[in-house]
Amino acid sequence: MKIPIERGCDCGGTYVFTAHGDAEFREATCSSCGSVASLIDPVSVSVTGERLLYRSKADLDGGDYSLSIVVAVMAVESFLTRLFLKLKGMENYAVTFKPPTPTQEAEWEKEFPKSGGFPSSAGFVSQRLVGTTFDKFVATSKRASAIFSALPDSREASPTRYFQNQLFRRRNRIAHWGYVNTSKSEAQLCHNVAVAAVSILREMDAATDWVAFAERMAEAARSGVAVERQQLRDILAVRRRSEPPRQAR
Repeated sequence: MKIPIERGCDCGGTYVFTAHGDAEFREATCSSCGSVASLIDPVSVSVTGERLLYRSKADLDGGDYSLSIVVAVMAVESFLTRLFLKLKGMENYAVTFKPPTPTQEAEWEKEFPKSGGFPSSAGFVSQRLVGTTFDKFVATSKRASAIFSALPDSREASPTRYFQNQLFRRRNRIAHWGYVNTSKSEAQLCHNVAVAAVSILREMDAATDWVAFAERMAEAARSGVAVERQQLRDILAVRRRSEPPRQAR
């Protein structure tokens, strides 16, 4: 998938950076002054999700409205999945001091909800990361609440149902029902809603005390090892007591 990103130049011209898939962005030349610049990905739990938001915007600007919505949902789903895999990776690292392998991540992904739409997956991730529902996190986080409140018709709405109805249901209508006559205004709304959903997930990532989480996992692992060792000592002690005494030669 091609990822185009436009950036302004100090001279008033424009750089257009492009990359395919997860490859690095190519250097771009300013459309006005001819200067050359480079671009790197932001520090993010999901670089793929960040890139997909740009692709959604490019499809929107290019008139591919239905595709823009589909890609926007992909960006949100990528963030949700990567947040969960980040948590699982931290659990693993706290015990093994090794980064996760692709095989481990593929196995962990089986735990992630495959049905129920945004409410199911967002609720699952929110409970695991911050110990509360997605809706409650939005209500209690000042920045997340401000992001959600800025969306149209969001007043007194449930955030999970709002994102499901305004974004995921529209994607489902395209992907599952074959509806391809999306309007520009509908695609623009969906893109804005996807950006808001990802922005809230960034806030959730920032609100998670990852250091304390890793320390708890490490302590739990140490306690588990200590319990297992004591159980082994108890088993060996019982076995020794039950063995008949050896006869002297």
